[in-house]
Amino acid sequence: MNLNQLLMWMVYVSSISLLIIGFKRGKTARGWRFVAVFLIGLTFLLQRVLPNHGGVISGAIWFLIVLIPQRGAVRINQLTWQQHFRAARRWAQVLRLLHPMDSFWQWPRYLQAMELAQMGQLAEAEAHLIPVNSSASLMGVVARCQLFRFRGDWQAMLDWMTQEIPKETVMSSGSLMTTYLMALGETHRLNEMIAELERFQPQVANATIKHYWDFSRLIVFAFCGQPELVARLLQGPLAKIADSAQLFWGSTAVMAAGEPEVAQKEFDQLIASGNGLYANTLRQRTPQADINDPLNDDSRHQLKMWGDALFSELQDRERQQGKIGRSPITLGLIAINLAFFIAEIILGSSANELNFGTDTVALYTLGALIPAEVVAGEWWRLLAAAFLHFGPLHLSLNMFGLALLGPFVEKMLGTWRFLVSYLTTAMGSMLALTLLTITHIFVTPAAVGASGAIMGVIGTEAAIQIRILRQHSSKMAATRLRLIGLFVVLQTIFDVMTPQVSFMGHVSGLVIGFGMGCLLKLQNQASMSRPIALHAPKS
Repeated sequence: MNLNQLLMWMVYVSSISLLIIGFKRGKTARGWRFVAVFLIGLTFLLQRVLPNHGGVISGAIWFLIVLIPQRGAVRINQLTWQQHFRAARRWAQVLRLLHPMDSFWQWPRYLQAMELAQMGQLAEAEAHLIPVNSSASLMGVVARCQLFRFRGDWQAMLDWMTQEIPKETVMSSGSLMTTYLMALGETHRLNEMIAELERFQPQVANATIKHYWDFSRLIVFAFCGQPELVARLLQGPLAKIADSAQLFWGSTAVMAAGEPEVAQKEFDQLIASGNGLYANTLRQRTPQADINDPLNDDSRHQLKMWGDALFSELQDRERQQGKIGRSPITLGLIAINLAFFIAEIILGSSANELNFGTDTVALYTLGALIPAEVVAGEWWRLLAAAFLHFGPLHLSLNMFGLALLGPFVEKMLGTWRFLVSYLTTAMGSMLALTLLTITHIFVTPAAVGASGAIMGVIGTEAAIQIRILRQHSSKMAATRLRLIGLFVVLQTIFDVMTPQVSFMGHVSGLVIGFGMGCLLKLQNQASMSRPIALHAPKS
């Protein structure tokens, strides 16, 4: 398979997925649905008109109007909740040129208004938001909410949202959901706040941008007087939010826990700073306000459930994060593959022509899998072939997969067990191809590549995630297993449609890797969650 075919396949799969997601999200994703239909039609046309170059053209367009806007939007959201509005605005100014739909065009003006409010220039901030506020788009609703927030008028915001904005619209946006929860908290409607988060939980907890779920719980824990839980979130997944936000939420939790004098000192600092995101809210907040909505039994129970689950969830997230910089075996394997590829180039190049790893004589000399040669006694080819690649694209895809998947498996197995697993899978998949060939069940004249070993890493991770799920409930393990299953299905379809790819090499690697994941001891055992003691909420 060449680059053109690979890119065409990628565009089709990505666009169809984008179209399905767009229909699920409704009218807030009409722009993405248009982009998906456009790309599918364009790729189909190019496949007919320019079969040798259509994939490259459509892939380049996909990169510009899908990948960059999607990743950029995630980055803008991250910078926004961290309150780095200036950096977010710069990203938004570029993104609106690539995707001028779904409120992208209004994003820079909105972010500039937030930046001005943060600096205490509320009049200028409101002037920037008023044109956006008049829009009927989702961004217009968000802008109207911020105008209420600048003035500290949370009751008016709550009245407007409950009377004018459909609950489906609120639930379609993580930003609106968190703003709505904050309005309920500021107006002391605590039972309703907890009930609404319980309703929002399926959407916000499973959202691509995880900080909305963390931030939603931060709001609830703060207004319900749980400073330990607030501190755990601020020291963990929400550690990068602005210092002013950390001060605001930490002090709000302290105040709700019954220590208003301590909290007021922190509030006075925020008011003195002139930060328009908090100043008017704090000026109108009474430190010892009577809570006219004490928590009922259902709310207390739900609050305890969220608190008890927090420790295991954060521990689970930490377990699932493998870092390439802390994975010496993964880095070493990538280095060995690169060294072999350099050797392929040197050995296969002539005085007049540079060969980029596609010279068959060089591949044979360095150890390409030839089943007949292996049976004749050259068993070393079972290992050497797993470090050879046919061209830079083949090498790049496999090394990307190893860098993406290897760190987690190495973290869970430990360095040496991971190395044993990888090499066993690499040689096992090559041995399977040899045995299938000499028995004439599935003939493979020659083979190179780390694909079997990479599929082995996938199989090993699947076994590890199943073991984690057996020990305790893990949403991240369940999500990873679903993604692995989807990848295996897509890879199978891809292999069947692409004769140049060794389907049996991939299957054998996956099976052997799964077996290794079941057999080898885990270095990082999944521990049971510990309940966190809750403060009795002020009532």
